[in-house]
Amino acid sequence: MDAYYDTGTLVPLYIEEAYSSTINAWVAGRAEPIPLNQFQRLELENAMRQKMFRGEVDGERLTRILADVGEDLKRGRLVLRPANWIKALDQARTIGERLTAKTGCRTLDLIHVAIAIQWGCSVLVSADERQLAAAKAQGLRAVDVRDLHRRRGGDQTGPGVVRESPSRYRATRRVQG
Repeated sequence: MDAYYDTGTLVPLYIEEAYSSTINAWVAGRAEPIPLNQFQRLELENAMRQKMFRGEVDGERLTRILADVGEDLKRGRLVLRPANWIKALDQARTIGERLTAKTGCRTLDLIHVAIAIQWGCSVLVSADERQLAAAKAQGLRAVDVRDLHRRRGGDQTGPGVVRESPSRYRATRRVQG
């Protein structure tokens, strides 16, 4: 589990968005569980609930999607890892002191970078320029999902239609289940 995934790259594993095929291909190619902390889990589940609030999914779909997340945790595709929150917040502050005035990096993005470092990840996967800049400045390999998407020939038209993702990542679970 060498890669840290920003929550924005986890959402397209469960709902079809602009970068779903790209992030699904990336995850499938790595063939390793995705580490997840409680903060990411909260962000992921809450992002799905926001989709219901915005009318992008109904209650039945939300229930299915959240069940898929729970199933991936149960089967070890997502693995909850502990974070030392005091150290993570201190490190995020230190990173922010050096970089925020230059990059504009948000607090939550700094926390993600700090946890990636704490876990010993060498890769941070995101579509957020500021977060990627902070990751690079900390010596992490920054994988920009937008660049991966362009290289795969994807369009740059934004999120588009929201529907359940037919990902190979999730399809594997259905075949095995």
